[in-house]
Amino acid sequence: NRWQELRGAKGFLQRVDPNHPMDFFIGISERGNEELVLITKLEPVQLKSSKALDVEKNIRNDGRWATQISSLEKQNQDVFSSLCWDLIESSRNILSEKEGLELLTKRYILWQKLFVSIHNDLSDSVLKGMIGELQFAKEKLAKKNGWDVVMSAWQGPDGADRDFVLNEKWYEIKAIATGKEKIRISSLNQLETDYDGVLVVYKVDRSSNTDLNALSVSSYVNSLRDKMKHYPSVLQLFEQKLISLGYIDKKSYDEIYFTCSGPEYYCVDKEFPKLITGNVPLGIVSVQYDLSLAGINAWKMEEKEVWG
Repeated sequence: NRWQELRGAKGFLQRVDPNHPMDFFIGISERGNEELVLITKLEPVQLKSSKALDVEKNIRNDGRWATQISSLEKQNQDVFSSLCWDLIESSRNILSEKEGLELLTKRYILWQKLFVSIHNDLSDSVLKGMIGELQFAKEKLAKKNGWDVVMSAWQGPDGADRDFVLNEKWYEIKAIATGKEKIRISSLNQLETDYDGVLVVYKVDRSSNTDLNALSVSSYVNSLRDKMKHYPSVLQLFEQKLISLGYIDKKSYDEIYFTCSGPEYYCVDKEFPKLITGNVPLGIVSVQYDLSLAGINAWKMEEKEVWG
């Protein structure tokens, strides 16, 4: 922890990385809190403070602006460190200060939401969906593509309608409990494209550490980190996507276990049963619906059909 080295020097700032395109510094505030400081020529947006984060914006004597973000919760120092690391790394490849400030504003707002829910774990349904997507990335896509391609293809965390898009083919991942015979389609756009895609269904169940087939949530995530550890820029992209999903490392995730089996594949072609904007009555703009697995059995695919 680089802040520990500065504990006796309140008000002193240390440059994070002289090679970074933006001027980031770390230090200890006058109140004794760890802080990240960004110095810019352009005036930044005034970011909002919260119970966990204090943000101050000041103009310096040299005419430049200083934005100071400090942690107000001692028990969440690890999360604050992750926030700072994310802000620094996500802006490493920006082309202008204006672009950097816009990106950092978006990332900060995302982190602010995470701090609000920091005391709550993600729901089982969100964790199951994430595990299904991680398994598909590791066990299927990464067997045939580089991790840079896989992470670029993983578009679900960025708000796209489909989870993975690669080489004019898309893959929508669904995670359901064993014994459940239906899957939820969340929008009219999810299965609506100009080309065929694949619905990928995993069986994901809550379990315990006594189950030899179960892994903790942390283990699922760390297994992918391990695969990308020699590719820093790809690992950085992975970390950003986890944050977009609302996932941050927590000790509680070491104790939450799931099993994951499958997948089964279904070809989503023009004849596949689905609701899209072109086949619902005028005026209906959003809808969620369930598909019966038995009802789409005719579209089931073998592994070799999916991957050729």
